[in-house]
Amino acid sequence: MHDENLLQIIEGCRQGRPASEKALFQCFAPKVLAIARRYATDEPQALDFLQEAFLVLFKKIELFDPQKGPFEGWLYRLSVNTILQIMRKNRNSEPWVELPPELPENEIEDPDLELLQQEQLMQAIRQLPEGYRQVLNLFVFEDWSHRDIAAALQITESASRSQLTRAKQLLKQKLQPILQQYEQGLV
Repeated sequence: MHDENLLQIIEGCRQGRPASEKALFQCFAPKVLAIARRYATDEPQALDFLQEAFLVLFKKIELFDPQKGPFEGWLYRLSVNTILQIMRKNRNSEPWVELPPELPENEIEDPDLELLQQEQLMQAIRQLPEGYRQVLNLFVFEDWSHRDIAAALQITESASRSQLTRAKQLLKQKLQPILQQYEQGLV
C-alpha cells in the first residue's frame, strides 16, 4: 500500500468511516494475526488478540504521528502491548513461570531451524509456558531489549534473561524429535 493511500485510510479511520476501518483491517490483519499467534496458546485466543488489537488501534489511531515513524511499526508495537496487557489481566493466581523437570543442555542451532516448517515451530512456541513464550517472542521476534521486556512484563532483567534461556532450551526439547526425523531423512 502506498504511503499516500495509507494516510488517507488512516484519516478515514480517525473520522470513524467504516470503509476505512475495513480497508485498514484487511491490509494489516494477516500480520497482526501472525504476531497474535506467537503469543496465543491456540487459534481462538489468537483471533481474540487480533480483535482486541484492532479495537485498541481504532480507539488510539489519533495518537499515530507519521513524523515519528512508519504506521506498520506503530501498529505492531501497539498490538504487542495490547496482547501483553490482556495476558497480564488474565494471569491467574498460579505461578507465572512453570519449570519443566529437565532442561536440555544445548540451544537450537540456526541451521536446524531452517529445516522446520513454520507451523511446526509455531506449535512448539504455543506449548511453552506463558512467561517463556512472552519473553521469547519479545526478544526474538520483536527485538526488544531485556530492559524493555522487564519493564513491560514487570519482572527483573535477570528474570527476562533466565526465561529466554529456559524458553530456548525447552523449545529445543520440544522440537528435537522433529529435527531427528529430518536428520534421518524420514521427513
